Amino acid sequence: MALKKPAERQDLIVATVDFTFADIATTAVAVPAMELPPNAIVAGGDIVVTTVWNTGTTAALAVGDVTTTNRYVAAADLKALGRTALTLTGFTVTSVQKLLSLLPTYVGGAATTGAARLTVHYYIKARGTHPAG
Repeated sequence: MALKKPAERQDLIVATVDFTFADIATTAVAVPAMELPPNAIVAGGDIVVTTVWNTGTTAALAVGDVTTTNRYVAAADLKALGRTALTLTGFTVTSVQKLLSLLPTYVGGAATTGAARLTVHYYIKARGTHPAG
């Protein structure tokens, strides 16, 4: 049997959200960050720390959803400038897991500085916006 080559193509959709230490101030409390549509599949993205968190010992951030709190990032280091790539699993978002959340874990004193950006690249399964051969 021959493989049917799909003619549909689509651009990646990019969503970003900027946040600071004040937005995710409480350890172990998930904060809603963005909503993805059902049938979305994350194809890329990252967390970029632009201003370090000045907590006492550690500051880590997980990115996930209601089912798996660290589906896309297990523990980004918020105490260091830099980029943490999202983990790409091929997971298809459902109406239950459509809300991405940030889950901070802090050890030590509360932060008084810190800023970062979450960027998510995704496409929607079975959606065609451009025909191709």
